[in-house]
Amino acid sequence: MTEPKPKKIKPDIRAITRLVPPSGNLVQGQSELPIDPQLAKEAAAIIAASQNHYGGSEGDNNLRKAVAEKIAAYNGISLDVDAKPLELMVTNGGTGALIGLTQAYLRGKSALVFEPYYPYHRRILEEFGGKTEAFDLDPELKFEKDALLARCKELKDRAEFPLKAIIVCSPANPTGKVMSQAELEDIADVAKELDLLVISDEVYEHYVTGENPHTPIATLSDMHERTITVNSFSKSWNISGWRLGYAYGKGELIAPINNAANVIYVCPATPLQAALSKVLMADSDYYSKLRDKFDGKRHSFSAGLRELGFDIYASGSAFYIWARIPADYTDAISFNEMLMEKAGVGMTPGAAFADTDSWDPYVRICIAREDSVLEGAMEKLKSVLG
Repeated sequence: MTEPKPKKIKPDIRAITRLVPPSGNLVQGQSELPIDPQLAKEAAAIIAASQNHYGGSEGDNNLRKAVAEKIAAYNGISLDVDAKPLELMVTNGGTGALIGLTQAYLRGKSALVFEPYYPYHRRILEEFGGKTEAFDLDPELKFEKDALLARCKELKDRAEFPLKAIIVCSPANPTGKVMSQAELEDIADVAKELDLLVISDEVYEHYVTGENPHTPIATLSDMHERTITVNSFSKSWNISGWRLGYAYGKGELIAPINNAANVIYVCPATPLQAALSKVLMADSDYYSKLRDKFDGKRHSFSAGLRELGFDIYASGSAFYIWARIPADYTDAISFNEMLMEKAGVGMTPGAAFADTDSWDPYVRICIAREDSVLEGAMEKLKSVLG
């Protein structure tokens, strides 16, 4: 009798973060850049004016209007903020949106993720009564449509945890991969053929720097009615602790998420929403400046990594760097432990984002840090690996 394979032990991203000093923390996926001064000023004034009480579970109406304006400008999608049922809601971060939609749609069901995957896509579903199934990408992070269709058919037809949704994360956490139009169309075709929901996580949309533009899958033919788009302000506005995000889609899809959020969270933080509403669309160049800033960080840090023997994946976006560790090393967990001990620098091993062993020699590096931190971390890496 064959012994069952032991469950793969995954690195704990938050635990690793606590083991490295801030000067060497390239681990946790949050922006540690300073808050926009005007946003901080607006928040202080609103809090001081005692606008600190309950709000609607769907979010501040002024922020919802600003978000709808943003979606129209950057995603080419028109939403009616006055529509009933709701087409757009503000959530407690992107995580709050994912919890709400899991409660509404995925209890006793499963969703497919592309491996390497964002661990919270799995963790949220499994904490709230759903299940996540991974579909492996190849070494170039690509997939075959026929293989995806076959896997989804297999999962949809099973008795327990039948497949209900495909989760698309583009640009992806952890790899930064920006899906091409053709890849998104393949996913859309599978979803339509099998009558599946698509959950589109677009948190990193404003960090796209490569040849593939960010394309919301909801804009593809016949996809609006089956797509729930999730986004967040945590990264792009450096306010991960504020817990503000949003979800949008066809009203019949969004209303059950709002019902769940009303029970779980009551409402997002009211003064912080009010503050963000005042600045969100005030600077028409805000997101282009953000993209260019991160493009510079990526180019500079990637050049240093290549000199040290890392093989950098050309992801097409610039919040994370996904890299194969130097050829002399095969296990990113032990490699990272060595870096933390000798250099005081930490990354996230690829095993944190996978069920298979395929990504064990890879790391995710978060470059959402001040340039001085990145420069100092690079010098420390060179002292060990150079």
